[in-house]
Amino acid sequence: MARSGHSTHLTSGRHRARQPQTQKLMENEISELKNYLPERTSATRMEKRAVFTAIARAAKLFAPKVDQGQWKKRKQMYKTWLFNNKKKKERKDMIKYGRRWAPRMVIYQQKWEEVLKRIKEESGAKPGGPGMFKHYQMAVKRVMTELSDDKLEKAKETAEEWSNNFPPPEIQAQVARKKGPAYMEHFLKEMWRQCGMRMFVMLAWKNEQGEVLFGMHDDNEALGDGDSFMKMKDWEDIEPCAGARDGGRQVQGGCKRIRKPAFKLEMDGDGMPLLPDITKLTLEAKKAIVRAFLTSHYRICSGIDKAVVPWSAILQSQDDFVARKYLLADVDLKEPSKLQNWDTTDLLNFWYAWQETGEGPTFLFKAWKNRDGDMVALVVSGRSPSHPAQKVRKQII
Repeated sequence: MARSGHSTHLTSGRHRARQPQTQKLMENEISELKNYLPERTSATRMEKRAVFTAIARAAKLFAPKVDQGQWKKRKQMYKTWLFNNKKKKERKDMIKYGRRWAPRMVIYQQKWEEVLKRIKEESGAKPGGPGMFKHYQMAVKRVMTELSDDKLEKAKETAEEWSNNFPPPEIQAQVARKKGPAYMEHFLKEMWRQCGMRMFVMLAWKNEQGEVLFGMHDDNEALGDGDSFMKMKDWEDIEPCAGARDGGRQVQGGCKRIRKPAFKLEMDGDGMPLLPDITKLTLEAKKAIVRAFLTSHYRICSGIDKAVVPWSAILQSQDDFVARKYLLADVDLKEPSKLQNWDTTDLLNFWYAWQETGEGPTFLFKAWKNRDGDMVALVVSGRSPSHPAQKVRKQII
């Protein structure tokens, strides 16, 4: 009985000795997993294995020393953490402004040419290609191991500085190019959704070459039934000219602006726009003609020289603005930049053919929308048929 009791006691002791201690993820491990969560979330099924291997290697740098068996369990903990936090990161309305810089990120930014060279030499992966990511962490790690303690400490200080304040201009230029549009789109959408505010952004920034770029961002046509602010006014008078200045110093390269092509139409004796032959014109030129043609007619209809065509309202209630005889049955009027090639060409050919007959007006708006949202009939004008001005109906915007 004693032997049996002694044996039971030993077995129990051995069982307790073999029981693994509960593992917990270190704070730095979790921080590293958070940094790579977007890559894990956006990876395809074929890429997930390679992406997870790279993430695990990165997190291992901050993990305590463990044996092979414990490492397998720790990788499973990484998978569990990534899965549990996936939905939170996948929400479309979540966007992270800024980032927390880690020393390895600073080292990559400072020695990216060396890192890419090593990846190509050691794995043959093409920089920027889909197979590069799984070799990235190892290449950065090898570069880090060759740095002195002083340089590693300096990288940590730099990471803290960039996180708490801001990175240098060349890094900001990269972020502006990669994430700027997403930041603005999210901000404008949230201001509309949460505050009911419509906004558009005028912006200027320097690219990696030090050139000053200028642009505007407007998503109002995609929010509710709003109209684009950018199409309500000609903003050229407040845009920076080619000789942009920075702190009183002439900037090399000036401003770069992408403009919709403008097209000036000739007028007939009654002041009505005349369409040209479009046979040899490009699609962009045709769209510019449609814009100029309809804008001219809308201004004639309203009697306002700088009236802006309400494209969104026309798309929703086309028959309130234009009689069907001036349009093709299978083509709807919309903002010209959104017209397909065949729609643009068919509309212009239809109007041009009518113009060539010389029988009546080629096109007319029958009503326009005032600032109060009222539909107002064609006004009396020397350039258009006489109609008494009258309110057609009240449209609530």
